[in-house]
Amino acid sequence: MKGFIKFMELYGVNYVTTAIIAFLGILIVRNILKLIEKGLLDSTLDNSLISFFVTLCRILLYVGLLFIILGRLGIPLTGIVSALSAITLAIGLAIQDIIGGVANGLMLVTSKLFKVDDYVEIGGMAGSVKEIKLLHTILITPDNKTVTIPNKTVFSSGITNYSAMKQRRIDMVVGVDYDTNIEKAKKVILNAALKNHSILTSPAPMVKVKNLGDSEVQMLLRVWVNSEDYWEVTWYLNEYVLKALNNNGINVPFPQVTLSYRDNGGEDK
Repeated sequence: MKGFIKFMELYGVNYVTTAIIAFLGILIVRNILKLIEKGLLDSTLDNSLISFFVTLCRILLYVGLLFIILGRLGIPLTGIVSALSAITLAIGLAIQDIIGGVANGLMLVTSKLFKVDDYVEIGGMAGSVKEIKLLHTILITPDNKTVTIPNKTVFSSGITNYSAMKQRRIDMVVGVDYDTNIEKAKKVILNAALKNHSILTSPAPMVKVKNLGDSEVQMLLRVWVNSEDYWEVTWYLNEYVLKALNNNGINVPFPQVTLSYRDNGGEDK
């Protein structure tokens, strides 16, 4: 008991104080993290980036608190710092690919090449963006498949964002016979398009002769729509332009091939 009492007289106050500091420190760190998270959630940062910053702050704050506690207990920090440095280096080498993926994720979130719900094409794979995480991006394809693409692959691939602009252009090419009245064909195609009220009036829709093919005159219909109406208008034009041409007696030819041969007498036929 005398030894215990002497120990408590020498070190007890310090240990009790350190325990109180540790307890209060944990409470302070938790409150600081809550304030940081609340502030970030009120900002325009992506959720993935917010989660990363909160995790990073948690690690730094608790490591700082640990150093304070060890210092009050009189434990030399030089050896601990050296050990932590060696461990950090070893871990860094072991997970360098993951670190690179996190860096790519941060760049992807901050660069805002696309956002959640955008319809994009990445390396030949197209779909709506469901989530942008630090290590990978998740797409939902039009046939409801989930595709996970590593962010390293995202950055090394070509990215086409179909939702980035508010308006998109639709180019439709339809062929008519060479004996067709071109002005009539233009009028029929344009009138069929204008019946769809999703087609914008500015820029104005237009119909031009695009090309003179082998067996048809290729007419180009060009219209502008809001991005969200792109597919509906495209499907509409494919159906109703053809119906309008048929109703007005304008023939849409199919590819034709003329064959010739010689009989045994050498006569061409």
